[in-house]
Amino acid sequence: MRIGKGAVDFGRKASMGPEGATKRALALAGGGFTGYLFEIGALTALDDLFDGSFTVNDFDLYVGVSAGSAAASLIANGVKPQEILETNLSSTRPYYFDHRDIFAPAFGEGLKTFPRAIRQLIPLLKMYVRHYPEMTLIDLLDKAQDALPSGIYTLKPFARYLERTFRAKGLSDTFAELRRELYIPAIDLETGDCVIFGDEGWRELPISRAVTASSAVPIYFCPVRIDGRDYIDAGIGRLAFFDLAVAKRVGFMVVINPMVRVHLPRSTRDAPAHPSYQACLRDRGFLAIGEQASRINFDVRFSQALELFERSHPDKELLVMTPTPHDALLFERSFLTYHDRVLLLRAGYVSVVTLVRERGDELEAQFARHGIGLSLARFDDLAKQRMARLDQGEAASGLPQHPVRVVPVGREPAGAVLCKADQRPGKG
Repeated sequence: MRIGKGAVDFGRKASMGPEGATKRALALAGGGFTGYLFEIGALTALDDLFDGSFTVNDFDLYVGVSAGSAAASLIANGVKPQEILETNLSSTRPYYFDHRDIFAPAFGEGLKTFPRAIRQLIPLLKMYVRHYPEMTLIDLLDKAQDALPSGIYTLKPFARYLERTFRAKGLSDTFAELRRELYIPAIDLETGDCVIFGDEGWRELPISRAVTASSAVPIYFCPVRIDGRDYIDAGIGRLAFFDLAVAKRVGFMVVINPMVRVHLPRSTRDAPAHPSYQACLRDRGFLAIGEQASRINFDVRFSQALELFERSHPDKELLVMTPTPHDALLFERSFLTYHDRVLLLRAGYVSVVTLVRERGDELEAQFARHGIGLSLARFDDLAKQRMARLDQGEAASGLPQHPVRVVPVGREPAGAVLCKADQRPGKG
C-alpha cells in the first residue's frame, strides 16, 4: 500500500463489510528511543488493566511508526510488554537495547562522500575567488553540501540486532508468518509517498529492515536503502494511522503517541530534576531546536488529522494516549542512564494510571463496546506492585528519586483523548 497526497478521502465512510465486522487496532507512534520506553511502560499498564480475557497481544492489527515500529514488531510477535519492561529494569538481553545496538557513526557514508568532496574542491575554490565580493562562507558551504554524508549515524547495527533477537527468541522476521497484521509505514525519499510495509505488495521485506526504514530520522540517520529506493522516518509525512483505520476496517484503535511538544517550565523552581536539564532550549544547540520544531509540527498535524478523522468517521472510536507535556526527559536523544530508562518506563505506566483514575468508568465503557473487559480492582493491586518494582529500579540507580509529575487528564493539552461520535478531542 502506497499513500500519496490525497490518496484516502477522509470524507467517505469506510465499508464495514457484509456483516459490519470491524477490527481492533493498536498504533504506536515515534519519539525515538525515549518514546519506545514510554510506550513499553504504557503497554504494560494496559495489560495490567485488562481483565485477563484480552491482552495487548490480542489486537487484530498493529501499526508501528518510527521508533514505535520496534515495539509494535515485538508485541505483534506475541512478546509480553511486562517481559520487555523487566529486561530493561534488570538490564538483560535481548529486549534491553543499548545505543550501540541501535546505531553507529556513519563512517562509511563519509568515505563514500570523500571522493565527491575532492572533485568539488577546485571548482568551489575557483567559484569563491571569482565571486568573492558577494559570496560568503555560508554560501560556499551551501554549494558544498553535495559532499556531505546523508546522515550522522547508520541504523544498520539495529537491523542486525533485531534479526539476531528474532532468531534467538523464535520470533518471526517476516510479515507473512505473523498471526496478527502488522503495518510499518516509511517515506520514500525520492517521491515523498508513504509506503506501508506489511501490506499487499510490500510483505517480502524482513520486519527488521522495515523497522529501520521507518525509524530513519533525517540528519540523525542515513536513509535506509531497500531494493534501490531510499526510505526515511514515517513520522514526517502523512499520518498513516488514520488512513489504515479506514482501509483496514478498524472500528476501535488505541494510539500511544509520545511525540508531543515539550513544555519547559519558565522558572527553574519548576524544572525537572535531571542532570542534562537546561531551562532554555536555545542553549542546547541546533539539534535540540530541530527536535522541538519537529515535535511541534507533528503535534499540530496529529491534532488536525485526529479532529478531521473523528468528524468524518463517527462510526469509529479512538483512544489516544500521550505523555504530559512536562515529561522533558522524552526530549533526550543522547545517552540514557539506567535511571533515565526507569523514569521513562514509569512515565508511560503513570499515564495509564492517571487516565484510569480520572476517567475509569468512561474508559471501561469504551473498551466494553468493543468486547474488551477491564478489571479496575485488579488493576489497583497490580499497579501498586508494578510501581513498587519501578521504585526499586529507580532506587537501584543510586540517584535521588524524583516522582513523575502526574497531571490530571483533561487539564493539559496532552494526556488522553477518548474519541466518540459526539465528543471532540479534549472535551470530557
